[in-house]
Amino acid sequence: MPTTRFPKPLQGLALFVAWLALIMVAATRAHLVEAMAGGYTGCHGCFTVPTLGQDAWLVALASLLALVACLARATLVRVAAAMLLVLTVGLTALDLAVFDLLSQRLLLDDVLKLGGDVGANWSVVTASVAGTAGRVKAAVAIALILVLVLACLPSPRRPRLAVVFGAAALVAGIFALHARTLPVRYVHATLTDNVVEVNLPQGRLRAYGDAHMARQRTRVEARPQVCERNEHPRRPNVVIVLAESLSAWHSGLLGGPADWTPRLDAIARENHYFTRFYANGFTTSGGEIAIGAAQVPFTPPGMRDARFDHYVLDSGTLPDLARRSGHQSAFLTPGDTSFIGIGDWLKRLRFDVVDGADDAFYEGHRRWQFGAAEDRVFYDRFLHWLDTRDATQPFVAVLLTVTSHPPFVDPRSGAIDPESTMRYVDAEIGRLYDTLEARGFLDDGVMLVLGDHRTMTPLAAAEYAAHGERAFARVPMVVAGAVDMPKVIEAPFQQADIVPSLAWLFGETRCRDAFAGSFLRPDPQPPRHVVHVRGDDRDRVDVYHGDGEVAGYRLDGDASTWIGTPPPDADDAAAWIDVHRDDAMKRLQATPPPKP
Repeated sequence: MPTTRFPKPLQGLALFVAWLALIMVAATRAHLVEAMAGGYTGCHGCFTVPTLGQDAWLVALASLLALVACLARATLVRVAAAMLLVLTVGLTALDLAVFDLLSQRLLLDDVLKLGGDVGANWSVVTASVAGTAGRVKAAVAIALILVLVLACLPSPRRPRLAVVFGAAALVAGIFALHARTLPVRYVHATLTDNVVEVNLPQGRLRAYGDAHMARQRTRVEARPQVCERNEHPRRPNVVIVLAESLSAWHSGLLGGPADWTPRLDAIARENHYFTRFYANGFTTSGGEIAIGAAQVPFTPPGMRDARFDHYVLDSGTLPDLARRSGHQSAFLTPGDTSFIGIGDWLKRLRFDVVDGADDAFYEGHRRWQFGAAEDRVFYDRFLHWLDTRDATQPFVAVLLTVTSHPPFVDPRSGAIDPESTMRYVDAEIGRLYDTLEARGFLDDGVMLVLGDHRTMTPLAAAEYAAHGERAFARVPMVVAGAVDMPKVIEAPFQQADIVPSLAWLFGETRCRDAFAGSFLRPDPQPPRHVVHVRGDDRDRVDVYHGDGEVAGYRLDGDASTWIGTPPPDADDAAAWIDVHRDDAMKRLQATPPPKP
């Protein structure tokens, strides 16, 4: 190995500075994650330790590599260890840069897909270094690159410095283990993962084999179904209020640590409510898919996340049920219906009315997240629509609210305040209920109020202790109006059960398997299995069964398997999940894209 012209002390110092840079990068990433996620969720101080704990594993690894680079007798070994350390620092720093620039993580498949577009990527880089702050970042990046190059060059053995690195490896390892005891149970937990963990193989990206799917479809087709029809049907008007982020933990009635929904709780006591109702997904789009398409929002094989395009169906949907029963179907929201293509999807499902932020009713009103007016104005818009529509035809209307979307801005004060925002949302639900009741709507009509998903906030320790893994999916469900059903429903139900329940109420024949329930009736029929698509672990689907039992299904193509104790009919449940995921992908492949 040829000797370098750089002074040997400088080379040893470069190794130490490179190691120190990793610590600085980790601290900076923790600060950025805390600023983003803490501000978004209103959970300040929740993300620093978990993020540092994840990167502490890399610090421990880098410390061991630095120790080898200082102690190994063979120059080649010392250089190899230094180069691995430099690679660790470089990847972590690049991940930080991507996160700072795009609020995304450094993912290998994204690099392979987008890295070839040099012109576009360079335009982003040059734009990011504009201004004083950008030039400072550029100077730091250049200095870091120089340090990393110097750190790769051969340097003499440094036993004393090795002691420092050895002690650092021990401290970092202990801290990383300690952080493991303080997990952040959060739907976007990958924000805290280090750059190595976030690039580990993703099981949901693996495709199913043809032979495997043939076996799974045969098993699903052999499953018994219950086909039923209500002999005493009704055709009431139905309003489904899908309230953004409304969660069971907000409700004192449902045993939540907070008591932010006193009006909704009072409405529940006067009418009908569920003690165990669950969201099928972890995002608003997941709730929309479960309610509008009557489907669990699975991520199809080969995809990182589900899209609306995976759930374009002609039959079995809410609009399809409405058409068959003589109802008009409507979807109203004060938000931007062009966001992630929801408006196009709703039209492809054939909702008769799709009404969003561009409606003239909202002109002159202040706009908030997603260009939406506050809930008060939105409910006024619905009441105006109710007054001006053709009253001779019954309707089913979904009202998707926006005010309580993170970062939880109370429109009365403009302040970010989760409690005040949810109390406002609760009061407006109460006002809508009072108005409909005063008009006589509830004498013949039905009003459902539920959450689209549990808040995208970390689970509190008490919440997790009380409900375990099911806490990720608990949302309120209140039914008011002209419906014959028990006052309190203790059995578990889910969002995807709404369409089968309405089908029973309307007297339409609907066939159900073990994964679908029906509750708008005197004898609610719960599903045998409730399914929740996890957000904190995207490779996992939970199946709720029995009295509080949870089985996790690890997605991994043909090798998908159960985590822990599987449900009693594990093979059938696995086949049902596999088939529905595969169907979602096939729908995307078979459906032409919407016209521009």
